This record gives sequence, C-alpha cells and structure tokens, in this order.
Amino acid sequence: MAEVNTTDKDAENVIRIMVATDNHLGYGEKDALRGDDSFIAFEEILQMAVDEDVDMILLGGDLFHDAVPSQNAMHKCIELLRRYTFGGKPVSLEILSDQSASFHNTINQSVNYEDPNLNIGIPVFSIHGNHDDPSGFGRLSSLDLLSTMGLVNYFGRWTDLTKVEISPVLIRKGESKMALYGLSHIHDARLARLFKDYQVIINGPNETDDEWFHLMVIHQNRADRGPKNYIPEEALPSFLHLVIWGHEHDCRIDPESNVLRDFYVSQPGSSVATSLSEGEAKKKHVGILEIYKTKFNLTPLPLQTVRPFIFDSVIIADWADRLNLSEGDASTKVYNFAKERVETMIERARELITGHPKQPTEPLIRLRLIYSEESHMFNTIRFSQMFVTRVANPADVVKFERLNKRMKSDKISVDKEAMQRAMEVDNTTRVEQLVDNYFEEAKAKNPLKLMHSKALAEMTYRLVEHRDTNSADNIFKYYNERAVDHLMETLPDDENIEDELAKFRLRFSADDILKALDASNRNRSATTSAIGTTPKEENGGDLTESSSRGGARGRG
Repeated sequence: MAEVNTTDKDAENVIRIMVATDNHLGYGEKDALRGDDSFIAFEEILQMAVDEDVDMILLGGDLFHDAVPSQNAMHKCIELLRRYTFGGKPVSLEILSDQSASFHNTINQSVNYEDPNLNIGIPVFSIHGNHDDPSGFGRLSSLDLLSTMGLVNYFGRWTDLTKVEISPVLIRKGESKMALYGLSHIHDARLARLFKDYQVIINGPNETDDEWFHLMVIHQNRADRGPKNYIPEEALPSFLHLVIWGHEHDCRIDPESNVLRDFYVSQPGSSVATSLSEGEAKKKHVGILEIYKTKFNLTPLPLQTVRPFIFDSVIIADWADRLNLSEGDASTKVYNFAKERVETMIERARELITGHPKQPTEPLIRLRLIYSEESHMFNTIRFSQMFVTRVANPADVVKFERLNKRMKSDKISVDKEAMQRAMEVDNTTRVEQLVDNYFEEAKAKNPLKLMHSKALAEMTYRLVEHRDTNSADNIFKYYNERAVDHLMETLPDDENIEDELAKFRLRFSADDILKALDASNRNRSATTSAIGTTPKEENGGDLTESSSRGGARGRG
C-alpha cells in the first residue's frame, strides 16, 4: 500500500474521506435500553467527520435497518444530517463526470453542494444495502427520499437486473483525481450469475491518464457462504486501488491486500451490534481515508459510544472432567458454571467503558454453550433474569447450541520441524519447491490422504507464476471427480474407504492426474473455440479486461 505522507502532499491536494458502513439506524428502536444505540453511534461518526475536517463522508450501505424506516428513525436521521453536514464550509471537490447519470432523484441532477438553495459543508455519498434497498410501490429506497431532500448523494443504484454497467463518479481536488465506483446491493445469487455471464461491466475514465485513484464501494457477502451466495474479491477488476466492503459486520478495517488482483480491501463493519454474534463483539471503527494521486492511507478511528459487548463460547464437553458432569445433577453444575462465567464477562465489559458521556454502560453479554448431552441444558430464560438490571439483553444472555462434528474436529497445525527441514533442502529456491518439500518431510506425522504433494506444488506454481486463479479449483475438482469414480468402481464398505483412497493414490501418480487435467482443459478449450469464445475465455478466465490502471473498461 502506497501511503500518503506529509512530505509529498499538502491539504489542497489530498482528498480526505470519512468511511463508514452498516449504520442500521432504527435497529431495536422500541427497546427501552437499546433503542438509541444506532443513533448515538451515527452522531459520533458525523461529529468525528466535522472534527477531522473531511471533504466528504462515504457510506457503504444499510444506513437504515428497515427498507421502510419508521417516522422516528427517518426524523432522527434527517435531524443529524442537517445538524452536522450543513454549514458554510466550502466544498473543494469538483465533479468531472456526468452528474445526471450518477445521482438518483436529485432535484437539480447534481451533487447537493452545487444546489444554490442548500448550504452543504460536508457532502455525504452513499449506496444502498440489503436493508434499505428499493421496495414497494415506485421501487423507491429511503435513500431516494434523502436524495430528493438534498441530504445525501445517492449513487451506484442499479436499474436493470439483466445487465449491470457501472460508471464512476469522477472527482478532482487539486492534483488528486478519484474515480468512485458504487455497486448497491443485488441478491448474491443473481449478481454471481451476472458475473459468470459477463453481464457486469465496470467502466473506467475515458482518459489514459494513470493518475486516477480507483475507489469502489460494494455491499455484498464477502465471506464464502456457498458458490452462489457470495462475491469473490477476484470478480472485481484489477485496475482498482481500494475496495470498501459493506454488509459484513465484523470490523476488518485495516486494508488487506488481494495479491491476485493487486488491490486492497477494507471492511469497516457495522457501527451498532444487530446480533449477538462473535463478529459483532469486535471493537468497532470508522476510518479516515486520505488520497493523494494514486497513494492512500486509511487511519482507523475507534468508536467511543458503542455499547460494551462481550461474547464467549464454551464447549461443555471440554469441561466435563473438571465439572465432574458424569456424576450427580449435570444441569445444576453447568448452571453454576455459566453463572460464574457470566459474572466474569460482566467484569470484562467494564473495561470497555470509554468514559464518553453518551456511551451506554449496560453491556451486551452472550455466552454460547455448545452441548452434546441434553442433560447439560437448563432454562435460559430463568437464568437470564438474575442479570435483568445489569445487562442490556436480559432475555438471552445464554444460548445453547448442539455440538456438531465440524465444531469438534481437530485443527491441522503446521509441522514446524518439517517446515525447517524443507527450507534447508538445497533445491528450495521457489515457493512451489518449498510446498513439495514440506509435505514430503511432514508425511510421517501428517500424511496426505488424497492429493499428492507434487500436485499441490504445481497448483502453487500456476497460482504464483501465471496468476491462474482457477488452478486450485480445477485441481481440487479433478482430484475429487477421479476419487469418486474410483470409489464407485470399487464400492468399498464405510470402514474401508480410507484404504481404498490410499490405493487410489498409488494407482494414479501426480503426473497422471496433471496430464489428464491438462488434456481435459485442452479438449474443453478446443470445443469452446469451435463455438466462439470471449476475450475472457481466451485469457484463462480472467474477469478483468484491463491490464493496467487508468483509462480502463473492466468486465466482471
């Protein structure tokens, strides 16, 4: 990441942006204790934007928790935006692109700070998320209402679900020029299909100037929740510099490098906990993004008004011996154990109190008890009533979940001694050689049961040297297909499956598998060429047309 520093810029040439996502205004607004949590955090974000003297605020979707927010939520949002974003401060951002094509439901078809009837000090730019997407008669979003009132610059809205074409908002401040791309939420399965069919087109600036900073904000599943239920980062074009990823609530705001696409991804997370999950318990932040030409720096700022939240998870089976659950009343013993655990969690929550006058002090507490025997369970509602005056969620302090095989499976750790021996081998000059050597050295303790070390080394080589993003998927899939074919031929009993897989590894060497895989790919390519290919298919399935940043037209 090329960071901005004070030696190569000055304030007149640096674009300063307050970045936040998933504010969920109106969440739990009828709760006597937690009803104002979302508004308190949002007000702190706006106050920080004023204190940091930013040029604009960029929101990554889900400003509201409901597609049709209540009058109370809409009123408080309007009040906060008017209080903190209006004023006499001049806006230094110049819009170079066609504004009528970028911003929706604006009175003058332009950004709000160019409206002569409004006095905007800090413009807010936002896409919509899955909670505040267009709905109902007229297919309007709550952001359409804010846009019509001149409070928010609503961009990145799709109008055609058969083909998505994204053109950037081109912004200039002094020597810095930014291309801002917005992709508001589309159902993940539908968007994945559009990417697969090459119906997502991302246009870059028409100029060939390489001094543009390409920033994209998106609101989709980032975590892999199934092949058609998330959008992989590799689907986005490589000419981007930074992606602001909304929708995921756990805070991972520090930019993470995507080596395959050569851009960075920042996931700010939500500003209010909307579920009692482990990800929501992470410290919540917003960020100050500074852009100078093609360099950027993202500074995380912790939120001080977020309600303290402590999450803990215990597998009861791991405590069975210490609690002596095999004798006596196991339920009572687990009950007393949980009571002590929650008391400790409440003490830990006091350490999260920042001293901010508006921070709620009653903590959220969630103890997840993972059980394998129903005799370990107790009445969680009655249990929670002990803490009714001490926590903000007295109805569900404890949650029982049944233990499954995936939870209790042992994690495979790296054999450090084998790694050391692999690095000492004379021919270890390339990463694929290191992979091959490691699995050869580690096979005594952690042998591979299906794949060959040479195949994994080849996969690493194709991924690193040729940027073949499909190599892992192709090799794993081919191994799986051949192994299934072998098992269908032999039809072993359940207890003999591992023995039969060992025979499969002896029957087919890594060279046999890789040669067969390459031959299959060549046959498939020849068939495709006879029918007619797209430029993407000829280029190994790369999802991006642009090979460089700057004036580019990328296609997903």
